[in-house]
Amino acid sequence: MTEPEGVFVVGDVHGCLHTFAAMLKHWNFQREVLVLVGDLICGGRHSPEVVALVRRLENQYGPQRVVVLLGNHEQSAIEYFQHQTRTQWIQQGGAAVLAAYAQRGYSLASDVEWFRARPLFWENNTIFISHAGISPTTEDPYNPTNPQGVVWYRGPLQNIGKLQVIGHVPVEEPTYSRTEHCWRIDTNARRGHKLSALRLRADGTLEETISIPVAQEDQALA
Repeated sequence: MTEPEGVFVVGDVHGCLHTFAAMLKHWNFQREVLVLVGDLICGGRHSPEVVALVRRLENQYGPQRVVVLLGNHEQSAIEYFQHQTRTQWIQQGGAAVLAAYAQRGYSLASDVEWFRARPLFWENNTIFISHAGISPTTEDPYNPTNPQGVVWYRGPLQNIGKLQVIGHVPVEEPTYSRTEHCWRIDTNARRGHKLSALRLRADGTLEETISIPVAQEDQALA
């Protein structure tokens, strides 16, 4: 496989297996690193299957070519699994995730261990990708339990001199902020809207934005 020439960044998938599979058809695996910004689970109908697919991709292409970042929903699953107590995450979609794992015979324990090993960011000389971005105020951005850190933060971002790409904060369309030098690409697949991605050159130049409406098969049951 040749050295990657670009980066294909996919927003929060949120259990939307069929939509994610459609998005993967746009990834040029021969020349691009695939980076997923986190929140693979919780929202659509197929959280266990999404994680299984992503783990297969990582095994097939290697962790240098398929990079899966930690999202707040993965972190919430880790915390639930540690304490086995009802948390806010359970009320916000986690219960459906647990039910899907139990009903379909997937191992949440195995996936939680895999979640624990997820990196908090991916970067090169010009691009920095994380789930939630760099706060201008926190001194501890890489603590996965810090509400001001790169897993949970929802406020304005620090301009760090590199292009930031984040999910976490829903937007209607992929949105660029010049002052923050940041793309936000969570187009609310969790609520059945769209899944979005950016195709970037290695120097951060935008080549393409792609948005795919969430497939009917992925829509959460009412």
